[in-house]
Order: sequence, then C-alpha cells, then structure tokens
Amino acid sequence: MEYILGKNYDEFICRHEKIKFYFDGMSAKFVVPRKNVDDGLIDIFNFDRVFFQLFLKDGVVFVLIKFNELKWVDVPFVVSGAVNLAPPQLSEGYGVDIILANALSGRVYVNRREALGLGLSKALFWAAYRQMKHPVENLQSRINKIHASFSSEEMARLSLGCVKC
Repeated sequence: MEYILGKNYDEFICRHEKIKFYFDGMSAKFVVPRKNVDDGLIDIFNFDRVFFQLFLKDGVVFVLIKFNELKWVDVPFVVSGAVNLAPPQLSEGYGVDIILANALSGRVYVNRREALGLGLSKALFWAAYRQMKHPVENLQSRINKIHASFSSEEMARLSLGCVKC
C-alpha cells in the first residue's frame, strides 16, 4: 500500500510506541509510531543514513535498524503463514519502506524507501524460510529471555553484517 504524507491511517494508531517490522516475502516495512514527532525527528528519518542488521538467537530472528543519530532498535521477526516468499533478485536486495507516524492520530510524517543489501536480503529470506518450515515454539518466552540477556546495542555488535544505505 502506498502511504501519503500528511494523511492519517488507523493502522498506525497505537497505545505503545512499539516499532513493527512486516515482511510480505518480497519487500519489507518498518513502522515507527511516535506520540511526539518533531521537525528534528522528521529530518533524521528523512535524511540520515540507515543501517540494518539481523540477529539470530535460539531460533528467533531480530531485525535491527539504526539511524546515524539514534540508537539501535531491535524488532523480533515472525513470519505469518500468509507470506508468499520469493528469494531476492541476483542484482538487488529487498526494498524496505520506513514509515514514521504519529501514534495518536496515525498521521504519516515520513515514508522513505530504502533497499536491504543483497547479503542481508538472502539472510532474511533463509530466516523466513526456516521459520515457515519449523515454527518456533514458546516464541514470546524466547523473545523475553533474549531481551533480558542482550541489549539492542549488543545484538548489533554480534549480528550479521551491517548494510549502509
């Protein structure tokens, strides 16, 4: 779906500012809901370099994202059964939309398109494929245990490569 800057979308309204990562098998989307969006944050999301990484532990995959001026953020990645998984093209990785929205109104402030590198896209493909074939049991318990053991910064330090956009 194409999101229009300045328009409100009910799907982005949420009580908690929890970043979400969606993967439909051919492209990805990061949704970053914030209750207080200011011009500085909009500039960071529009213009800063973006870094992506993958962290795998105990069958759980975390996608990490970082903007130059902000800290690493980790998002657990879980494949739903409805994903039509397609391997990345030989010449390019998956596209990823980064959306900054107001958590109270659903208003879109940033809708930025980037690309994951080919290596990271292949790792994401295989992680999704593995999850589809062998779903992780006790997923929330595993996520909580990993979060108790590793900060986002530690996950980034121990993760699979860094892709710079």
